[in-house]
Amino acid sequence: MILWKNGFIHTLKYEDEIHYKMATEDGLIIGFDDEIKNLSFDQEIDLKNNHLYPGFVDSHLHIVGYGQKLSVIDISDYKDQSSLLEYLKQQVNLNHTFYEGYHNINITKDMLNELLSDKPLILRHRDYHSVTVNDFVLNETNLKSKTGYLTEDDAKLVLAKYQTYDHQDIVDMIDKSISKLYQYGITGGHSDDLFYFNGYHDTLNAYREVLSRKPFRAHLLMHYKILDDYIKAKDKFLDQNEYLQLGAVKIFYDGTLSSKTALLYYPYKHEDHQGIRMFEKNDLESLVKKVRKQNLPLAIHIIGDLALEETISLLKKYPPRKGLHDRIIHASLASLNTIKMMEHMPLIIDIQPQFITSDLPDVLDLFSKNPEYIYPFKTFLKHHLTICGSSDAPVEIPNPFLGMYAAIYRNLCDQSVFQESERLSHYEALKLYTTYANIPTYKANRGLLDKGYIADFTVLSKDFLKLEADDFFKDLVEMTVINEKIVYTK
Repeated sequence: MILWKNGFIHTLKYEDEIHYKMATEDGLIIGFDDEIKNLSFDQEIDLKNNHLYPGFVDSHLHIVGYGQKLSVIDISDYKDQSSLLEYLKQQVNLNHTFYEGYHNINITKDMLNELLSDKPLILRHRDYHSVTVNDFVLNETNLKSKTGYLTEDDAKLVLAKYQTYDHQDIVDMIDKSISKLYQYGITGGHSDDLFYFNGYHDTLNAYREVLSRKPFRAHLLMHYKILDDYIKAKDKFLDQNEYLQLGAVKIFYDGTLSSKTALLYYPYKHEDHQGIRMFEKNDLESLVKKVRKQNLPLAIHIIGDLALEETISLLKKYPPRKGLHDRIIHASLASLNTIKMMEHMPLIIDIQPQFITSDLPDVLDLFSKNPEYIYPFKTFLKHHLTICGSSDAPVEIPNPFLGMYAAIYRNLCDQSVFQESERLSHYEALKLYTTYANIPTYKANRGLLDKGYIADFTVLSKDFLKLEADDFFKDLVEMTVINEKIVYTK
């Protein structure tokens, strides 16, 4: 039995509910304050006047993908073409040929050819749906592009050829990713990895291997292309062990804004198209029926407003089994009519508040007519929709404070506020990464601090509800605890 003392213990059951002592045993909370005063403890942990909260959870990221990003050269800080080309010139001389996090600043294959012509040179865009490559790559993959820019399926072909990993590589990337997530106070994450690397079985086994020695609450989405592997394996939905769950079936319905493939009501400015649908209607309906036949929920990537409306109509036609809920990943743009349609459906929305600062105001120049709602977080809450906070790492840094800052302040790079009416309170933003982010696990004892709830905690040096804007960019995490085990201390 462990006593956690000398701290401010925020239950999040109510905004102002605080305890000062807490007892845990066998990975669960057993009581607070006076009700535990006569208990004897095997261990006492001094919180040193810090603030303890339910463990932070990222509701949509790519754990293996983030570990991969930590293992390669990240160029996301380069937003000037000449500076990046000069940097690439230096790196190419060191035989580095693959880079992640590229902002599309109009580097072409001709520029890359000048740097390197007899080996592959690949810039993976920060939206993770596109690449820019040299002619060597185009010739090796039999792809054509006047500029070297490839997106969606063509980009996947390039990555499949030039990014290959063995089992130990996957293990190492998961391990590296989780270690970094601990530092951000993250105790669990909902990840989409089981298709992109070594397939369902090897990646799942890599997770089992890492989680057997490294506590972390991993909830894994199942890409529709590995659904048959899941069915043949006869694995069960949700709990595989204490730390591992299999969740909803992941589908991509449209693309991204930066690649102009998100599906919009109105054409992109100076374009004659509105984006793309990843499926023909009949193919998508057949896939949804297949998923429902397995009594599984769906997790659907949707960014455009038209994509959201069409998908919601489909989910109304084919709802999940009673007691389950589908997930909408992103829902960046929306109409009021679609939001009202969603209001009474078994749906959860996984939002990425950092997209506000990453996408805006640049993407506004892409629209021939602005969508009715852009990242409408407050509106979602007003319509009684459950929204969960996430980073989509490695697209964004999986630091929950950056996400909560964006949700609370909605500041653009010039510090102007984008749609002040959509700003969340500190308490609402905190709930995104604690209470709400645990709902998709179907576990009733996560996301709050109460008797019988899991002993997963994030300990901060300051009271979150009193943070000033500048505080969100400081290192506030003092301790990360999973299942009573301290997995990180500053």
